[in-house]
Amino acid sequence: MISTDDDPFGILNSGPSGVADEVLVIESLPPAGTKEHRNEIRYKASWRIAVSVGDQYLHDGRIKDISMHGAAILNGRNLKPGTSVTLHIHIPPLSRSSESKTVIVHSRTCYAIHDSNNQCFRVGITFVTFAREADRAYMEERLTSHHVKSP
Repeated sequence: MISTDDDPFGILNSGPSGVADEVLVIESLPPAGTKEHRNEIRYKASWRIAVSVGDQYLHDGRIKDISMHGAAILNGRNLKPGTSVTLHIHIPPLSRSSESKTVIVHSRTCYAIHDSNNQCFRVGITFVTFAREADRAYMEERLTSHHVKSP
């Protein structure tokens, strides 16, 4: 169980439906007057993550949306664009009889802005390499086979 001391921004709590770690397909629109450059289907997720920068302390947070090429994360740290980070993505089990899986992805930050709705920073992450190719395959199968794609 996560205490408010460990999560002062409340980003590790369950989603609005009361179910933690839910994943839904979202249609993300670019800001008015700009062109969307991302072509991947993205999924809204509230999977827990840990972010490490080099050998520094791990920062906890949550995925806001994710694709196979990157993610938007919510955390309490403002990470400078271009920073090399390692994401530890905690993917919850599909049933009570199975265990969660941690996927490790070496990544780079592409933007960081304060998200006033969530009272934390939203950081854009571009995936560079998965620690294990099996992790990439697992995450792809999980996102594409167990969740409805947007039209």
